[in-house]
Amino acid sequence: MNESQRSTEYIFQGTMYFFRREKILCRYQFALQDAVEPALLQRALDAALSAAPYYRVQLVQEKRSFFLEPNPNPCLVYQGSAQRDIPEETNGYLFSVSCEGDTVYFDWYHFLMDGHGVSPFLTRILEQYCNLRYGTAFANTPIVCSPAYDIEAMMAKYPPPTATESTMQRDVVQTWEGRMRRTRVRLTKQSLVDRAVENGVKPFTALAGLLSLALRNYLGKDEIQYSYSADTRREAGVPDALYNCVCSFQSGVKLNDDTRLADIVPKMDAEVLRTLQPEAKLRQMVQQMSWVYKVDQQKAPLRIKQRVFQMGEYISGVPADFWLSYLGNPLLPATQELQKYTKDFNVWVPPDGGSMGVEASSLNGIITLCIENKAEMPGLAGMIRTAFEKEDITVLEAVDLDT
Repeated sequence: MNESQRSTEYIFQGTMYFFRREKILCRYQFALQDAVEPALLQRALDAALSAAPYYRVQLVQEKRSFFLEPNPNPCLVYQGSAQRDIPEETNGYLFSVSCEGDTVYFDWYHFLMDGHGVSPFLTRILEQYCNLRYGTAFANTPIVCSPAYDIEAMMAKYPPPTATESTMQRDVVQTWEGRMRRTRVRLTKQSLVDRAVENGVKPFTALAGLLSLALRNYLGKDEIQYSYSADTRREAGVPDALYNCVCSFQSGVKLNDDTRLADIVPKMDAEVLRTLQPEAKLRQMVQQMSWVYKVDQQKAPLRIKQRVFQMGEYISGVPADFWLSYLGNPLLPATQELQKYTKDFNVWVPPDGGSMGVEASSLNGIITLCIENKAEMPGLAGMIRTAFEKEDITVLEAVDLDT
């Protein structure tokens, strides 16, 4: 392969996923109105990939350096719902497209992209499929990617804070590390918006408060620590970035038997609004990425970097009881024409640094919570339903998918 075609510039933030204990494979799944035709989906994938060179790559490692370079292998549509090992079982691609019945599954290695980076590509595949299956006329314009941000320049502008003795003594949440189990909850978007408006807060904050109330009973704790992520593309000056470009924040809430949603969400919302100011988001991203940068610069084997990185995150207080990601509408762009051919959407992301990960998406007036849970106690779905309905949330479904 011509070395001029190699790139390291887009993979910096993704490098942290080399340092995790487990490979983080994420899944988007769309249920369509009719059974999926694999041959048409293959043609749709080929068409979308022709317009999206960022995804048409493979990962190459030479000694302690990693590169992305063009992947000359065919990119195949697989049949069945089983998640394949990426990239070992996907011809070197860092994502996989498969189908079964009426559902299209899109799995990807978090190293290459986050949810915002996935959405344009998956949306394009669905659009091209609808062109072939239903005679729609969606365009197939190039999917462009912003150049990489300059982490060294950002670190010079926002120097990372120096660790102190208090940093080493910070309380850290002890997370559960049991067998992963899935829970799915569906609620009407309108009922969540109504509760948020009543309390003068964002729907995201109302949802975080509801989950905290539910998890107090489930985890048996009077103080719940939660983390949430924020997109930083605009603040970093890379609005069309397809690579990972986020920061994360952590907060906590104290609860008791009498706590209601209205008691906790005003303070929670004020904290969310403070952290989501552009300057705060960019500073947080740089602080978190500076640790990735320092670890990556070490001349040490990967296994040593992994230990150093994980210990640093632990000491800095990254672990939480739950992570909440509010995706919103997964289609990008979200057009009414495409939505009429879809009837359901799930997003599954393993919790990393938390006992459970909650992924919230919104489609056709329904908010779906896909929860991957490492805690051992049964009954999560029932406790969420009880807590939500106590606050007048219309719960359409609450089910533990794995026993």
